[in-house]
Amino acid sequence: MTADRGEAVGHLRRLAAQLEAQAFRTRLQAREGLFPRLQVTNPMVPARTEDVLAAHEEDGEWWFWLSWAGRIGHAEDVATAAERVATVLQVIRR
Repeated sequence: MTADRGEAVGHLRRLAAQLEAQAFRTRLQAREGLFPRLQVTNPMVPARTEDVLAAHEEDGEWWFWLSWAGRIGHAEDVATAAERVATVLQVIRR
């Protein structure tokens, strides 16, 4: 595993922990030859699923991205990224 790949997985694991604490289902996929990604599912509406990736810019800063190239937040701000994923998956807060 390259350093970049390992760092991406680390960021995605932190995001997974934040999302699981908010009752989302997550599954980290890190198959060889593919970018690591976190599959996030709204358990109230299982058809609502989104893949999140972690990647760094040329300046070395790491960001979370939705699978359709929507940047959702800095990798150091896991709470904001989790809220944006929740918005995409249309979770109703109680």
